[in-house]
Amino acid sequence: MKKIYTLIAVATLGMGAFAQDDFSATLVTPASGSTSSDDPVTIDFDIENVGTTTALAGDTLWAGISMDGSIFGLDISPGGVSGFILEEDLAPGDVFPVTGVGIDWLPQTEPTSVEVCVLVYGMGVASFAGDGPSFEEIVEGDDDVSNNSDCFTAELPVEVDDAGIEDLSLELSNVYVAAGQLMIVNEGASDDVQANLNIVNMNGQTVQTENFALVTGTSIIELNNLPAGIYIVAIEVEGAVITRKVSIQ
Repeated sequence: MKKIYTLIAVATLGMGAFAQDDFSATLVTPASGSTSSDDPVTIDFDIENVGTTTALAGDTLWAGISMDGSIFGLDISPGGVSGFILEEDLAPGDVFPVTGVGIDWLPQTEPTSVEVCVLVYGMGVASFAGDGPSFEEIVEGDDDVSNNSDCFTAELPVEVDDAGIEDLSLELSNVYVAAGQLMIVNEGASDDVQANLNIVNMNGQTVQTENFALVTGTSIIELNNLPAGIYIVAIEVEGAVITRKVSIQ
């Protein structure tokens, strides 16, 4: 029996001797798992070195956020990542605070919630050199990716302006993206009407505008080469505006 305990102790000590690179992200505000209706919302979070190796001063610590699974930098750039050059060593147990990450939400026409997660990739370029559609597949060199993100739910502001659309006998039942095209489904009985289209990214930038004939059935708009992410589609017909959120993968 003593030999068994001795072998277990030796194995445990041996495992503890290996260096571990491990960073965790923990929300400060809004709180982890909470629901926020703030507009704009300001995000503060802590990055902690929970590994056994020290991140040295002068190295770059990389972080970002995700919204409904789409990756963004802390400046809300789609597919981006944000870096912080350490002014001093970040030893095991040390915390690096990230404060003042702001998101201005665009009004929605119906209640909409978005899962927002803060992300930490790790040290250096190699920490996010992986390939894959999800954050967990992108992170490289972190021994425990399960603690690299922390999430809350954002409830977006609602600004309904559908009255004019309904007066025109239009019923925009679905707006979605498929095969690089924007599909606008109108189930109303109206004749074809001219409409203006604006596509806006989550940073508030208009990235595509179109003038098109809104038909009864499905209108198809060819999208520009837009990066993956979440966008707001605003459709204006005779002064009435309706907005919809779409995701481009």
